[in-house]
Amino acid sequence: MTAYKTGITAILVLLSVTVFGIGLFLLQSPGTAAWTPQELRTIRSLSLTNLPPAEDKSNRYAHNEKAIALGTQLFFDKRLSRNGQVSCASCHQPDNYFSDGQTIAMGQDIGRRNTPSLHGIAYNDWFFWDGRKDSLWSQALAPLENPAEHDFSRTAVARLITGDPHYYQAYTEIFGSVEIPDQQTLAADAQPSGSIAQIQAWKALPEQQRKQVDRLFANTGKALAAYVTTLKPLQTRFDDYIEALNSEKSNNQSLLNEQELRGLRLFISDKAACINCHSGPLLTNQSFHNIGSGGKNDSGRAAAISRVKLDRFNCLGEYSDAPPNQCQELKFMQTERHQTWGSFKTPSLRNVSNTAPYFHDGRYKALSEVLDHYTNAKTEDTHLSVIKLNAQDKLDLIAFLTTLTANQ
Repeated sequence: MTAYKTGITAILVLLSVTVFGIGLFLLQSPGTAAWTPQELRTIRSLSLTNLPPAEDKSNRYAHNEKAIALGTQLFFDKRLSRNGQVSCASCHQPDNYFSDGQTIAMGQDIGRRNTPSLHGIAYNDWFFWDGRKDSLWSQALAPLENPAEHDFSRTAVARLITGDPHYYQAYTEIFGSVEIPDQQTLAADAQPSGSIAQIQAWKALPEQQRKQVDRLFANTGKALAAYVTTLKPLQTRFDDYIEALNSEKSNNQSLLNEQELRGLRLFISDKAACINCHSGPLLTNQSFHNIGSGGKNDSGRAAAISRVKLDRFNCLGEYSDAPPNQCQELKFMQTERHQTWGSFKTPSLRNVSNTAPYFHDGRYKALSEVLDHYTNAKTEDTHLSVIKLNAQDKLDLIAFLTTLTANQ
């Protein structure tokens, strides 16, 4: 009888160990099989918790509360446009993840490229699809003078800031006194590029006055950048899943379904190779790649190299707050045009399912079309490796990509 009880006890212990082992396996399982240690490291590398505070050495006001308040008002002010109808928020709409849902941006006129979301953009090294700006504050200036966007001018900005009592007080509290002529003597529409009349009016200004206007213009960009820096990446269901993995919570399986988990496995695999470019917490490697979307009408990064190096508002310029040794990206940027021809910046995939259309020219309305582009691309003409995905793979990947969208 004792031997019988001992045998039964042993069987029960074995069953308990087996059930515990199965439970542990299911706790760690991404659906069809457990994550490998390498897969876990890769998944955890995508967590928002890995993001440090956003810093810009070239903008000492990036976290200044008064600059943020001023930048917030400027961002939504339609007076910063020739027709008084266009603000930064006209294209970067808060309710649309600070994008606009349009194929091509539309301001005063039709632009050239798609409007990207601004969530997390303060972490970028380069700005615009071609990277022709190297700081967020410098980027904020370009649309103001672009005829297709705000169609304003830097002297018009100066007149607005100095002519509005509220803006004038806010500006001087942040940046100090304004050393430019009054409204009667400052040219109303002058800038160093633009129409012939604008350029002539700019050249007619004394050099010291041009520098003073440039200083005010640069500071306006720094205030706008201070506001945009507050637009942090938003927590998603995928981030919740990573947190559950990290804390070994038993409910992590309920956060992503089987198809989404298969898509995640594909995303980080060599087969789909998404992770090669869409890496890190923002799901972008910040680099420029030729994926076959450029062409003779838009050479992308190749055309931007000279522009960013010669930009008076770049990191090495006199209006930057960074010491030269903090401008490493600009100093050591790739300058070979033939190697960057047709290349565009890898966009973040956060909120990707709600920020269509896609690519620099907004050519695709659906994620399925984007995946078809990659599987059909001629690799000899691009930086891509061969990508082979079947119909189910594509559905699984799209399912995973939807987990990267946050609730606003």
